[in-house]
Amino acid sequence: MSQGKILITGAARGLGLGMTRYFLRHDYQVLGLDIDKYALTELDEAQLPGLQLVHLDVADEQSVQTLARLVERQFGRLSGIINNAAISLPHHESLRQLSLAHWQRVLAVNLTGPMLICKHLSGLMRPGSAIINIGSTRAHQSEPDSEAYAAAKGGLIALTHALAISLGPDIRVNTISPGWIDVTGLQPERSESPPGPGDHRQHPVGRVGEAEDVAALARFLLSSEAGFITGQEYVIDGGMSKRMIYPGAAAD
Repeated sequence: MSQGKILITGAARGLGLGMTRYFLRHDYQVLGLDIDKYALTELDEAQLPGLQLVHLDVADEQSVQTLARLVERQFGRLSGIINNAAISLPHHESLRQLSLAHWQRVLAVNLTGPMLICKHLSGLMRPGSAIINIGSTRAHQSEPDSEAYAAAKGGLIALTHALAISLGPDIRVNTISPGWIDVTGLQPERSESPPGPGDHRQHPVGRVGEAEDVAALARFLLSSEAGFITGQEYVIDGGMSKRMIYPGAAAD
């Protein structure tokens, strides 16, 4: 028996692909959206039962409006939305060379996109359903040259509690903010190496995160068991954001 119909943006690669596979394994029907036509084709060729795919730029309001009409006609009421689509590489040129076009595109996809999805599809959600925005620990911590990504993810956390108030009590809205999640096997065209032993050891839990860690938390937050939870941010980073990293701190 289906656990419900959910929509996942950025569903064809990386963390989104991991979550899509996870929810399909747990008997959800998934409507997966992505802007990457090549990744969508590869996923479509896998012929996974319960999966429908749509090519979409979440920052294009007209396309999102068309999607809402498609969902209403063909997919029916939704029990959940996971806003995962993002320009996920956090780094850019140095601040003094940061192009306005890059800044605007990152905010358009990572922040305006979730707003547009909620604006046009929340009316198609069942009472008691939930929306999950995928944030990042980079909303709270930064490396140099990551202003656009950090600003967008910080804005997404604020958008989450605003939506929770506007859409409650029928729809709950929460954010999951992952730390380091190993998605190297979920986007094989990239040349990144998987985490090494030192990368795992530095985490208080002893390992880097996996897509299933995020998906399992998302599944709980979509369920009726999380019915008293809304407007919140859940950091899932293996404890890294709580670890003191100043030189010599271990001896203090």
